[in-house]
Amino acid sequence: MNICLIMDNPETPRHPVIAVALQKLSARHSVRLLDVRTLTGEQAIAQEQRHAQADLYLLKSHAPQALEVAHYLEQQGASIVNSWSSSVACQDRMLMTQQMNTARLPWPATQAFTSLNYLLQDQQQLSRLAFPLIIKSCYSHRGDLVDKIHSREELQALAPRWGQEPIILQSFVPGDGWDIKLWVIDKQIFAARRRTPLEPGASKEDISLSRDELPEEWARITLAIGKAFNLRLYGVDLLLTEQGPMIVDVNAFPGFRGVPGADEALVALIERLGQER
Repeated sequence: MNICLIMDNPETPRHPVIAVALQKLSARHSVRLLDVRTLTGEQAIAQEQRHAQADLYLLKSHAPQALEVAHYLEQQGASIVNSWSSSVACQDRMLMTQQMNTARLPWPATQAFTSLNYLLQDQQQLSRLAFPLIIKSCYSHRGDLVDKIHSREELQALAPRWGQEPIILQSFVPGDGWDIKLWVIDKQIFAARRRTPLEPGASKEDISLSRDELPEEWARITLAIGKAFNLRLYGVDLLLTEQGPMIVDVNAFPGFRGVPGADEALVALIERLGQER
């Protein structure tokens, strides 16, 4: 089987999970990398056209040029994990909101604005805001805006750096101080707890949860996300609130760093998809 990994991070080939999976796959299959880091979408497509189409593409990058080449490849009949449309829905937080609402999954009330400056100029809209709120970039990207704000003054203070950024505002839903981190590889769920990053000085250390410790409701919600977004590889962040579990983020094709057994599960999925292909 010929496998191509679409990537944009120079650390990916040395990643503690991805690198091990690639090494195991390379022992039995042909594996190559398409690094789009310094390429435009057009250049990435032109570079890929010099190769025979791979049996399976792994879309590890969510950079615009990576999504562009993935879209082109799908139009040529290529098999991509995760698909272009699934990956885009996890980058565009309003698309994510629409799909969450359509699937009736627990998701915070969300509003979109063309820019932070646009919101700050709308006094009527500002007067209706109920603080605290969560503010995020409308499009998920490395180094994007994600913050908890308590007042108009804090919102205004973001303007010098983020004024032109398309944003969403979400209702703040108090949790129990922990994020539930869930990772899925072909319906196999891995889970851990981590202190919420919105708390000052919060530890980033994960406390692993066994499958037996995973409540059925969390598993049901997590797998329903995969079905709604047509994802094979993804990560989910849940908050535990008084209203029950609340989804706060979905990541198409995370790195699975620190997830025991993720490399074996990743290899098994890729080889099964190759056989089906």
